[in-house]
Amino acid sequence: MAFVYLDSSVLVAIALGDQRGNQALSLIGSRHSCTSAISPVECQAGLSSQYAAAPRGLPVAEKALEIVLTRTLVIQVTDAVLVQARTLVRRHRTGIGLRTLDAIHVASCGEVRTQVGTSAIEYITADKRQHAALMSEGFSGTLL
Repeated sequence: MAFVYLDSSVLVAIALGDQRGNQALSLIGSRHSCTSAISPVECQAGLSSQYAAAPRGLPVAEKALEIVLTRTLVIQVTDAVLVQARTLVRRHRTGIGLRTLDAIHVASCGEVRTQVGTSAIEYITADKRQHAALMSEGFSGTLL
């Protein structure tokens, strides 16, 4: 079974129905998608910021996000994921500037790779730092 890991930036783009979101949907195709358990919180922050000046649009975007999340496997943030995220921060904070939540995304993607195999997981992100860390860790995927 092939998986595509979606980070929060991509999930928000899909919920907003913007160009990057449409591009991500075409890249996913018929594969299964997955994301970290932190994504709904991160996405809420992104959507709330997007609609701060026009809050009436927020419920529609939240509904679109919920639809995407119901079709997405959520990877739990286990102790193993947190240990790996800490290692990633140690390894990539200075050179790449990897941030905490991005490290959790990379570690969550790594958890899927461990469970399903290296060739069965790709990622889609709109975050340059996260993309750099994923590439450094041997993942394949797309930066939108």
